[in-house]
Amino acid sequence: MTHVSITPVRVPAALAGPDAADFLAVAELLNAQQQEFWGNDDFHAPARAQLAGRGSTATRRRELLAARMGADPDAAIVGVAQLNLPLTDNLHTGTVNVVVAPGARRQGVGTELFRAAANLAADAGRSKLMAETDHLGSGPAGSENTASFIPHDAAAAFAEGLGFRLELVDRVSVLDLTGNDDGGTALLEEAAAGSGPGYELVFWRGACPDDLVDAYALLRQKMSTDAPLGGLELAEEAWDAARVREAEGKARGMDAEVLVTAVRHEATGELVGHTVLEVFRNNPAVVFQDDTLVLDAHRGNRLGMLLKAANLAKLRSIIPEARRVYTWNAEENRYMLAINEQLGFAAVGYSGEWQADLSVG
Repeated sequence: MTHVSITPVRVPAALAGPDAADFLAVAELLNAQQQEFWGNDDFHAPARAQLAGRGSTATRRRELLAARMGADPDAAIVGVAQLNLPLTDNLHTGTVNVVVAPGARRQGVGTELFRAAANLAADAGRSKLMAETDHLGSGPAGSENTASFIPHDAAAAFAEGLGFRLELVDRVSVLDLTGNDDGGTALLEEAAAGSGPGYELVFWRGACPDDLVDAYALLRQKMSTDAPLGGLELAEEAWDAARVREAEGKARGMDAEVLVTAVRHEATGELVGHTVLEVFRNNPAVVFQDDTLVLDAHRGNRLGMLLKAANLAKLRSIIPEARRVYTWNAEENRYMLAINEQLGFAAVGYSGEWQADLSVG
């Protein structure tokens, strides 16, 4: 096996600096992998956006590790591992993503990158590592075994070979915004009529209003464990106003437009649900659905459909260039999948959520 050297990659202060070469090479490698997998540039992230998104913060430590073939420190980077370690909750966990250039695969590069990342995580006291694999296709028709939606391809075999266990399957769906004749108006009107009195929608673009930020932080915290987790050993995240502002600052740095629709219970004044859409200005045709949550006590009032349909209507109005929306949902989350199917989302692939044990100490 060819010798593989692993070195950390510093996130530079600016892309024009003399120390930015390795980061730029990593950014290019990550974009090439996304283009290779999806066959398009929907997931392309400009280097400046990656720079804003890959630095460590008060709530998350982020590490980049680069792989080179041979011992030459100036050799081309042929692989990268991204390691994320929470700093305010779930201190037993970390997430890892390994990407290897096509010409360097099956030569031990990915394994060495994973080992280096796992050692960093173990040194930080983590006992669990999470990873994700992506797979195109619509899945086996009529199957109730969610694990069968993940093919035993190279990505799954790599995860299993490193000791990961498949714990959850997410459906990746896309909504074609060009194929809906009424722009979703009918569903929005139907949901508004079905939700009944006592609720009002609140919308913001970018930063959450100061008078709502504490309530919004609570919704973000509840969201962290509201969606099905399968066998993933995750606890509720710790969110407060400062963490909301941190997330908003990261989005601004990545040149992202964030659209949030929340629903307020008029009798109590409380926010009882929210949904989030994110659009990167370098490619406004592509939209990403983030959280959607309705608190338990207010379910059964069609608020989930109301929130999503209302935010999609705002999207069409504010960003008319938008053409498609990607979303991820646990395959067992039939409630949210049913809403998405009504809205017109169609499956294009699946993500496997994996977990491995680490030896600590």
